Amino acid sequence: MTDFDELAKGWDDDPRRVERARRAADAIAAAVPVRETMRVLEYGAGTGLLGIALSDRVREVVLLDSSVGMIETARQRIVESGRANISAQVGDLTAEPWAGEPFELVVSLMAMHHVPDITLLLTRLHEATVDGGWVAVLDLEPESGTYHDPGFEGHHGFSRGALRRAFAAAGYSHVCVRNALTTEREIDGELRSFGVFLATAQAERTPGDG
Repeated sequence: MTDFDELAKGWDDDPRRVERARRAADAIAAAVPVRETMRVLEYGAGTGLLGIALSDRVREVVLLDSSVGMIETARQRIVESGRANISAQVGDLTAEPWAGEPFELVVSLMAMHHVPDITLLLTRLHEATVDGGWVAVLDLEPESGTYHDPGFEGHHGFSRGALRRAFAAAGYSHVCVRNALTTEREIDGELRSFGVFLATAQAERTPGDG
């Protein structure tokens, strides 16, 4: 069992997470052409807060996360929401590529900083997206390492330059990175705010691409 499996059942009890997902959905809808015909993947979905927040604007949402516990909770949330256009499954695109029908939009919220090789992940997301489809990633602005507990082995946020290089290496074009919102976390008894960026890009393929 992973740490996220253990945290899954109480994950949505924090209203700040729910509000963050709602604001993230609004930011994505303002930045890319979200349409009712779209099939959407939320990667690193956790309990599916972002996907559920987007689900009334699109045709279908697939939630994908490597944590069994998170996906079990996501399925409960789907039932509670009464929405028939959302599904959830366990999967890790850094371990194996997406083998199903591709998506018009791929989204992710606060998941990428846990991934060691973000270029590999972005490449796999590119492969899972239709020609001309979009990716919208929200994650941490560069921070000093206080957002996570000591011993965290992921990324302490991402610089604009690192993001643009990773998206370009993965085959994306029209990369745009902007400030999107803030997220709060209690550090040593003090509530602190951390910046969250929104990076959007388009998966335009050249002849010969898969």
